[in-house]
Amino acid sequence: MKDFLKLIFFGVVKTPKLEMFRPSDGEKKSMAVGFSLQILLVGGFFGLPLFFKRLWGWAWLLFFLCTVQFVSFYLRLKEILSASTPEDYYALRETDPIDSAAGLLLLVFTVLLAFKGNEWAVKRLLKKGWRFSDVSDPSVLAAAKKWKISKHYLKPVKEEDQL
Repeated sequence: MKDFLKLIFFGVVKTPKLEMFRPSDGEKKSMAVGFSLQILLVGGFFGLPLFFKRLWGWAWLLFFLCTVQFVSFYLRLKEILSASTPEDYYALRETDPIDSAAGLLLLVFTVLLAFKGNEWAVKRLLKKGWRFSDVSDPSVLAAAKKWKISKHYLKPVKEEDQL
């Protein structure tokens, strides 16, 4: 249970990590490999894990879908609480197609991002100039093969490029 809570609230997982660094200033980052349970469980809450992974487009899309659902829920609750007779209440039981579509899209995108989010975050960092700390690490080689990362990114960094 303790590991589960650490995963949910802090993103601490016992899965293999890819150690990355930025050659220009030596900043280091540890990135997860594989399925992201954090995105699956918390991603539906305004896309927060995606903002932390800096997947901006997906984060704003999930934020928009969550906002649509929240506003729809608020308006529906307001109508239900204002119903004065059982007939008024039963008339409100029909589902809103926009709310249903937003919920379905939110579910589909959250599951998709749980599988692909870590991969896309690593590829984004590589395009921004980050490199793997140890290119001979088995987890780096396995991730590069699985994600089809170019061999250009798997070359060892020269000592003068590192700080």
